[in-house]
Amino acid sequence: MVKLVVVDMDGTFLDDSKKMSPEFDKVFKSLKSKGVYFCVASGRQMASLKKEFAGYEEDILFIAENGTVVEFDGELISVDELSIEVTEKILNRIKYLGDKKKVVYCTRECSYIDGLDDEQAIKNAQQYLPSHKIVDSFDEVDSLPVKVSFYSENGYDHDFEAIVEEFGDLATVCTSGFEWLDVIPKNASKGNGIQKIQKLLNIDDSEIMAFGDQMNDFDMLSKVYYSYAMDNAIDEIKQISRFSAPSNNEYGVIQVLKEFFEID
Repeated sequence: MVKLVVVDMDGTFLDDSKKMSPEFDKVFKSLKSKGVYFCVASGRQMASLKKEFAGYEEDILFIAENGTVVEFDGELISVDELSIEVTEKILNRIKYLGDKKKVVYCTRECSYIDGLDDEQAIKNAQQYLPSHKIVDSFDEVDSLPVKVSFYSENGYDHDFEAIVEEFGDLATVCTSGFEWLDVIPKNASKGNGIQKIQKLLNIDDSEIMAFGDQMNDFDMLSKVYYSYAMDNAIDEIKQISRFSAPSNNEYGVIQVLKEFFEID
């Protein structure tokens, strides 16, 4: 029996217009009545997730920042930060990035951006980073990061390759969509976030259903039995998932939940 449903956000639960299914309220309430927990696991910051699920947040479990920040029953149960040494190396690497690269320095409560130079960047910050500040230099930030995200409009390029090579042994480095590369603490992941929650719920892998589409979902989909790759997922995710779901634009997560849990 499935007792926990875990969903990624962008490219999975939300459609490409960043909207959730109009049937979510009905499905969520049905899951709750059946004693099934609903968890959101995303690379987004906690403030963004709670904004998306305003009105439901007291009944949802949250795994934010790719597993570095975990909240259970409204209480923060886990925060993983990059070490001082790794953070200093990252700040030094930033100085040598090519043109048109953007960096987001994410702490537990706020994300820091070294400038917003166009309308699209401002719009993205408002949507994905409701709790953010603009700084002249990341050296101004006095908190260690839970995640540092690098953006490249050209996707995985030479700079990304250099970051993976330099930090691959010091931290967990993974893509989050086409344009983003995330650096998080070595033992942090969505999958490890799920393990912390399942210990509190006293459930095993066979009682968890998870949905994802990108490499930052790889670890969590590898850990659970009911692993679903979205139809729009990258090939690596489809290869390791036991099941498939219709695309995010078809609200595939909701379709699967309605069928699996017999929700009219």
